[in-house]
Amino acid sequence: MEISGEIRSFEEFRRLIKKTNPGSWNFFRGESRDFYSLIPKIGRLTREPPAHCGKTDRRMPADIYGEYEALQEFKKSGRHMVEVQPATEWEWLALAQHHGLPTRLLDWSVNPLIALYFAVADPYHDIDLKKDQLCNPDYCGGAAFYIAHTMYGLSEIDEKASPFEAGTCFFSAPVIASRIKAQSGVFSVLKNPWKSLEQQLSEKEHIRKYRIPFQNRTFLSQELKLLGINHAFVFADLDGLARYIQEKVSDKTDPQHSLAARHV
Repeated sequence: MEISGEIRSFEEFRRLIKKTNPGSWNFFRGESRDFYSLIPKIGRLTREPPAHCGKTDRRMPADIYGEYEALQEFKKSGRHMVEVQPATEWEWLALAQHHGLPTRLLDWSVNPLIALYFAVADPYHDIDLKKDQLCNPDYCGGAAFYIAHTMYGLSEIDEKASPFEAGTCFFSAPVIASRIKAQSGVFSVLKNPWKSLEQQLSEKEHIRKYRIPFQNRTFLSQELKLLGINHAFVFADLDGLARYIQEKVSDKTDPQHSLAARHV
């Protein structure tokens, strides 16, 4: 996917978002590596089934553990762990995606700050770059920020229909966990999860990708902390709070002080 530009400062980010005019037709996503593609996890971990009578054959051989089987086991084994039971297959799929199960969904947000957080929040140092370059020699350490625009807005999904037969679209994430609400989450569902999202959009939809250079990642992360966009805010539960406090304990520098010094 081509790069539309770079985000090297928070001011550049603000100007970009101001032109975008966030709303129900624009969605945002952040990736910590700019070489990642917009293919959902199930498409990255499994092979596409062979064609059958001109169409992709979704039927899996008995010895293959696929997307549908994974979701059914998640439902069967995890039902007693869920306080509020999902009412539809869509809600189960969203909950599974939320907890890291491989699905055909991709996470987006209507809040650009949340997407920027996912792009730059995790510390990324020279040693991390060297590890990534073992498999991607041309990688320069950049993160990615995506803006998806659609004239159709969020689609109304048929909750009685199977998500495995749905067309590619963006839909509102069911609020089945505090994190989804905190992250202003929406999802894209891909009709073909083995094919990149931008290749499945209509003429009235497009996605732009912006690179965040390696040397600008830390500063942008610190700017977000000043705005209160931290792990406790984004992951609004006890795990998120604990990690946020851990980061405060282990952080040897005061981000507010260091940023203030830069602005003097």
